[in-house]
Amino acid sequence: MSLADPLPSLVLAFETREERAAELLGEVQRHVAWVTRSYPDAYFVLGRKSEEAMEDLGNRVFTSCARTEKGRFPFQGRHPFRCYVEEGFDGRAIRYHSFYAKLSITREILRDDYARNLCRDPVLKWRATLYRDIGAVLRRVAAPVEQGRGLPPRWELEGASGPRVLRSLDAVEARLRALEQPGLDELVKAALAEAGPLTQARLTHLVEAVVGTPEAEEPPPPVTPSSSELLLSVRRAVQAGWNELQDDDRALLLALARGVAYDDLIAAHPHFKHRVAVSRAVARVGKHFVAHVEAELGEEAGKGPSPKLLIDLVLQVLGEVQPQVDREARHGA
Repeated sequence: MSLADPLPSLVLAFETREERAAELLGEVQRHVAWVTRSYPDAYFVLGRKSEEAMEDLGNRVFTSCARTEKGRFPFQGRHPFRCYVEEGFDGRAIRYHSFYAKLSITREILRDDYARNLCRDPVLKWRATLYRDIGAVLRRVAAPVEQGRGLPPRWELEGASGPRVLRSLDAVEARLRALEQPGLDELVKAALAEAGPLTQARLTHLVEAVVGTPEAEEPPPPVTPSSSELLLSVRRAVQAGWNELQDDDRALLLALARGVAYDDLIAAHPHFKHRVAVSRAVARVGKHFVAHVEAELGEEAGKGPSPKLLIDLVLQVLGEVQPQVDREARHGA
C-alpha cells in the first residue's frame, strides 16, 4: 500500500477503529471536486455550483459511504466503506465505486439532485430537454472527438475535412441569428461548420443564446430557511458549535443521539444529579447551538425553526459534519 494512494488505509482506519475521519473526508472532498469539474449548476443543491454546494455534496457522499447500506453490487446490503474493507478493495476500486463509475455513490447523488432541481425549475427542465435533443442531432450528423479521460467529447460535423476558417463563438452566434426560422438540425450543423468541434454542453449554450430562453410560467418556489439552504446553514453552525463544546456537553449530545433516557443519563453521568439538571443542560446546549444558527442565518433567523426543531436538526446534521459522532452514537461509545 503506497503512500501515494492513501484511500485504503484511511478507509480501514475509519471503519475498524473510528480514526482519521477528517483525513478521509478531505480525500472524499478532493475526489468529488475532481469528478464534478465539468458538471453544470443544475446538478448541485439550490441549482448553484458554489463552494457551499460542493462541501455539502462531499459531506453527503462521505455519509452515504459511511452509513447507507446499498443492495446493489458490490455492496450487497453493506455500506460502502464496510464493503471496501471486507472485500480488500485497493484504492483504484474504492475510487471507481465511490466517485468515477456511472453508478458511483457520487454520481448517484448528483442525479438525484438534478432530478429535484428539474422538478422545481421549469426553465432548467426546458434546458435539459434542449440538451437531450441536441445530443440526438449530434448522433445523426456528427462524430465524437475524445478529449481525454473524464472529459466530455467534442463533436465534429460528419464529412468535415481540410482547412477551414473557424469563427469565434460570438461571430457564430451572430450568423445563426441571421438564419430564417432554422430548425434544430440546421442550427447544430451550422454551428459545427462555423466553429469547428464543440461539446454538447457548449452547443446547448450557443443554441439557447440564439433561440432565447423561455420565461417560466411561474417562478420557482422561494427557498426558505426551512429548506436545503437552512440545512447548509445549520451544518456550518453545528460544526462551529461542536468545536466549542466541553466534553460533558458532547457526551450529553451523544447520549441524546442514542435516545438514552434521562434516568440512564443520570446513572452514567452523576454530575447531573437529577432530571432538572439534565433538562437545564439540554436547554443550555440548545441555546448554544441556536445562537450559532441565528448568527449564521442573520436577518433570516426569525423565519427559521423553533429551538426544539433546531436541536432535532443539530442531531440530524451532526453525523454529516462530524462523522465519528454518528458512529459513536450508533455503537454506544
